[in-house]
Amino acid sequence: MSTPTGPGTPPPPPPYPPSPPRTDPPRWAWWVGGIAIPLVGILVTVAFGGKDSGPVAAPAPGPVDTATQPSSPGPSGMPSSEEPEPPASSDAAPSASASPEADLTAPDGYAEALSTMWGLAPVPCTQHEQQLINLDDGTSRTEDEDNGAVQEPGGAELLHWPDTCTGLGDYQLRALPNTRVGLLRADAPKSFDSCRAAAGTGFGALALSERNDREDRGFVEGAALCSVTDKGAVAMAVIEHIAGDAVDDASVSGPLYVWAAAP
Repeated sequence: MSTPTGPGTPPPPPPYPPSPPRTDPPRWAWWVGGIAIPLVGILVTVAFGGKDSGPVAAPAPGPVDTATQPSSPGPSGMPSSEEPEPPASSDAAPSASASPEADLTAPDGYAEALSTMWGLAPVPCTQHEQQLINLDDGTSRTEDEDNGAVQEPGGAELLHWPDTCTGLGDYQLRALPNTRVGLLRADAPKSFDSCRAAAGTGFGALALSERNDREDRGFVEGAALCSVTDKGAVAMAVIEHIAGDAVDDASVSGPLYVWAAAP
């Protein structure tokens, strides 16, 4: 019960409001935090960094495992570990691709080379025809077959005739008598000088259906028959294509180059 105030006595002061509750951590928590955080950092450093005793030397290189290591690509994009394919055998018969390119240079005293075609075209032996080929221009004509004898050469250099008429590889080829014809081999230079020299070697009868005989004689694709004709020209009949064998008579064709003597 309050004491009544008398006249002239000031009233007592109002009571202080209660203090709000503290929300910040107590002062001892700051001390604990200040000590615990550095201590945790020291422990982490010791636990992980203490195991590193210094730089570790790189391991020595060991042998490369070729079974698992991919090989580096070569210039062509293929792995260099792959072995290249072996070259083609050199025992194959010469072909036109192995023949040197013809040098058609005309020497003094001769005209620029004429370029045309020549060929041998067998017919059934029962027709009893033989073919005569003129190497001045590549033309051919036929006459009645007479066992390889010629009735009228007419300036021809080659005779193509059926030797027998069995139906199996009948035709043969030879140079006519009193002509200058020879074979220029496939690997020889195809030029005026080499062809004129080969023309003096002679060309006897050859059974065209016998492939082994043809190859032994050098009558193959890429070779040439050369002649100094009755008109004084140098002719080079290149054997570009041969078709047929023992059963079918062989046909022959190719380009003909003729250096005519200058008038």
